[in-house]
Amino acid sequence: MIHAQNTKYVTVLAPQSVGTSATVSGTVDCVGWDYAQVYLHLATQTAGNTNTISLAEGDTTSSFTTHADMSITTATPSTSATQVYGWMLDLRKRKRYLRLTLTVPGTAQIAEASAILGRGEAGPDTAAKRGLTAQAVG
Repeated sequence: MIHAQNTKYVTVLAPQSVGTSATVSGTVDCVGWDYAQVYLHLATQTAGNTNTISLAEGDTTSSFTTHADMSITTATPSTSATQVYGWMLDLRKRKRYLRLTLTVPGTAQIAEASAILGRGEAGPDTAAKRGLTAQAVG
């Protein structure tokens, strides 16, 4: 088996402009997967507008808790380079759902987040099961 093919891609936050003083969040169902990589991509931003970012877990999609090992320290936004924040999580000790929340305190910012779920109980064998619109396997 090629381990890179035993993964599922999940869009957590579709690419979007997060408005001034706005909060957006996205949820991932991790059932059947043992590992997750979650990435938040942020476009350049006005310096001084430090965002609030949190990744939390829950048994349902209505109640979430953030644990210390899931916390991340945000850096001052860059005016010249994009920023990527990442979490690498062993899901065997996690609850079923993950929720990423982003709050932008100042000027609107372009953001996108995705998750790659791995070490699945059953390997996906189609583009749809991998969370893809289309695929090429060579």
